[in-house]
Amino acid sequence: MPLNLSVSSDAEFVPYMKYNAKAGRFYVKPEGATEEVEIINPTLAFDMAYVRTGWLYYAEGSGPEKIWDPSSAQMAPKPPGPKKFKRGFEVMVIGNAVVPGTNARIGLREFSSTAGNVIAALLRMYAEYEAGTRTNPGKVPVYSCTGVKPINGMYGVNYEPQFKLEMWVDRAKVSAFDEHVKQPVSNGGGLDDIPPPGGPDDFGLPPSRAGSMKDQLDDFR
Repeated sequence: MPLNLSVSSDAEFVPYMKYNAKAGRFYVKPEGATEEVEIINPTLAFDMAYVRTGWLYYAEGSGPEKIWDPSSAQMAPKPPGPKKFKRGFEVMVIGNAVVPGTNARIGLREFSSTAGNVIAALLRMYAEYEAGTRTNPGKVPVYSCTGVKPINGMYGVNYEPQFKLEMWVDRAKVSAFDEHVKQPVSNGGGLDDIPPPGGPDDFGLPPSRAGSMKDQLDDFR
């Protein structure tokens, strides 16, 4: 009697958006594609209410390993061993822009980083979010990337993304965030095994009409 196994994986994952601090560019990988596509100055809703911090390790050719902090007030111990884990974060984002070369929107993406320049940007954004939640209860911040700032360091020039808080939207208008949060958490304490929405309509947003920032913001309204 054969084993009840197959070589294919039934698990689905939230697609990622990444930022290359050395190049100052954002990238996503469209569904079914083998190459990443650059996203220039994205406009994104950030689920700051569920941002995670912890230790991350990025291995070439595979997804990151994540050890999350138990809470915002308690740091997890650094994992032992030869792997060079670094402090970092993960936050879910939603974008309305169409990915170049496709008919699909950015949609729900996992955005994580251990780069100091990206962490610096997120810390400023989170401070804005905390300050704004009192007057915007039940809403989610939408930020636009307005460009990058070169930062000279020990290992050359890196680029810090510059984000501007554009607006707040009702959480109900970005329903994919809540669908994501409802999913069970994996044994590692992360959200690695959460499936993405099934199609564009599942993001709780109207179809994107164009690629301009104004149209992307209008889609959130």
